[in-house]
Amino acid sequence: MQLIENEEARRLLNLGEAAIIDVRERAEFRKMNFDGSINFLSSSFEIQNYFPFQRYKIYLRCQLGNRSRKVAENLENEGFSQVFLLENQMDRISVEKYRQKGWSIDRQFRITLGILLLIFLLGYKVHSSSWIITPVILCTGLIFTSIIDRCDMRMGIALLPWNRGKKG
Repeated sequence: MQLIENEEARRLLNLGEAAIIDVRERAEFRKMNFDGSINFLSSSFEIQNYFPFQRYKIYLRCQLGNRSRKVAENLENEGFSQVFLLENQMDRISVEKYRQKGWSIDRQFRITLGILLLIFLLGYKVHSSSWIITPVILCTGLIFTSIIDRCDMRMGIALLPWNRGKKG
């Protein structure tokens, strides 16, 4: 599958020759999206959603590119021939757009995990061995969210008051 520059996709969208489909979860899409993009969840992929756009060039977008790549493979397996990935997925756009407006959601997520692990490891060292269960739960959660490619904690951080003004 080919990559296409975001500006070229936007130009073709404005000409009525393309559809930009965002396959992130609804909360992620509501937080930041672009005019004219459509939201079909990759987690509940249904081929019939894409049939109205079969005659268009379909440009897929998600946070990192993993979900849009899976959807592109599914569409190509179903006979769609004009499926492309946008060159810059949302993580790159949000980093560039909000670099000077505070910490990115991912950076807030990582520091939250780091602080939680530090607190619980100190609790384990100072108080009792039962504190070790929390880092085990966090570790298991990180592995699971990596497998399903969705993180509710990250989406929750995106809904915090200081992140609400960050729109695309």
